[in-house]
This record gives sequence, C-alpha cells and structure tokens, in this order.
Amino acid sequence: MVPYTDELNLAGWFHLAYFGVLFPGLLVHRRKKLLPTDRPLPNRLRYFQTTSFSLVMLATLSLLVAWVQRIPLFPRSLPPLSAVIAGAALYAAAVAFMRPRWRRAVECRARVVHLFMPANAPERAWWIAVAVLAGVGEEITWRGVQAALVVVVTGNYWIAALLCSISFALTHIVQGWRSAAVIVVFALGFHSLVWLAGSLYVAMAVHVAYDITAGISYGRLGRNWVPEGLDSGQVDENGDRTAGREGERAP
Repeated sequence: MVPYTDELNLAGWFHLAYFGVLFPGLLVHRRKKLLPTDRPLPNRLRYFQTTSFSLVMLATLSLLVAWVQRIPLFPRSLPPLSAVIAGAALYAAAVAFMRPRWRRAVECRARVVHLFMPANAPERAWWIAVAVLAGVGEEITWRGVQAALVVVVTGNYWIAALLCSISFALTHIVQGWRSAAVIVVFALGFHSLVWLAGSLYVAMAVHVAYDITAGISYGRLGRNWVPEGLDSGQVDENGDRTAGREGERAP
C-alpha cells in the first residue's frame, strides 16, 4: 500500500503549502539569481556541501510531518519483483533518453551544467552524497508525505501524483523550463513505482542510481571544459586551481 493518511492536521497543511506552493514558488522567483551571467560561478564543492545540508533539513521536516500525521513510509515488506523490474526499466530508459541531452548541454557550454559536473575525487564523493540524500529525501517528501497529503484533499492518487510532480519539477527550475517538463515525466514514473511497489524503496533506489549516473556522466563529458566565469577557487581533476577563462589555468 502506498503511503497514506486519513486526515490533515496543522502539520499536514503546513507541509502541503510549503512544498506545494511556497518552496517551488521561491525557487522559480530566484531562478535568474541562482546563476547570474555577470558573476563568477559558485564553487562547486561548496555548492555540493550546502545542497547536502539543505536536503537533510528538508527530509527531516518531512519525516517530522510524517510522524505527526502517522504516515507509514517504511513498511517491513519487500517490494514485489514486478516493481523491481519496472524500476530497472525506468532507470535504463531515463539514462538512454538523457545521455544525448547531457552531451549536448556540455557541448553548448550551458552554465548550469557546472553544478552537476564533479571533476575530482572530493567532488565526486560529495556528488554521491548529494545523489543519495536527494534520492532518499526527495522521495520521502514528494512521493511519500506530500503525495499522501494531497490524496486526502483530492481523493485520487493519480491527481495527487500529477500535482506533486509539477511542484517537484519547479524545485529544479534552475535547470530550465524544458528540463522541468522532463522532470514532471520522470516524477510520474517514480510515483508509478511507488504505486507498484507499495513503498518508496524502489523509487529511492532508481532516483539515487540515476542522479549518480548523471553527475559522473557530466563529469566525464566535461573533463576538458573550464566554464567561463569559474570561481577562482575551483580545482580541476589534478587538484590545480583554474582561472576564470575557458582553457586557462591560474598559476
């Protein structure tokens, strides 16, 4: 059975409003400020670290609401084999669909790619941490708690899945509107996995695997690219400091 609750209390309404409207709306409003073209790109390692902290905080908030609302998120039963097979198929299809787009984003020198392109061992370690925290935490928030709360309001799981997928995509708006549209489809796929499995476990595993694959792929594709406007504190694969212009190293 998918995560559910019978009625909403104050904590549930807060979660609905915050993750359904306020948080996505804030990120849409701040989109142009996240990667301004007239400023240096943020230090990637620090960005991974602050993102990890934010993911922990957001997941903790959702877990607290789940506890107050008595939403069962972690059943003891294992997911059925059909759900595991569906999860493997979704992962394979998502990677196959996105790989050409990852390559094209690097070739087009999209500035946002810098945020998903670990270039050395410390960055790769932190990227894996981000992927695990996002895969677990975001599934708890949007496929677990938020979906269960929206079902109480709408009375229909798939309407709730669509609304949650849209709000989830808007929290990734820094990647652009086209990417957000793709994320809506991926999110609906994750909701389908939760419905098939009766739990979050398969969706979590697929989400983590996909995010790790995306970051490592970006890192390999952009191995020889130093984005224009890179923070002078950024380091390359060899641990050397890089300069602000493409292809130039700082002494």
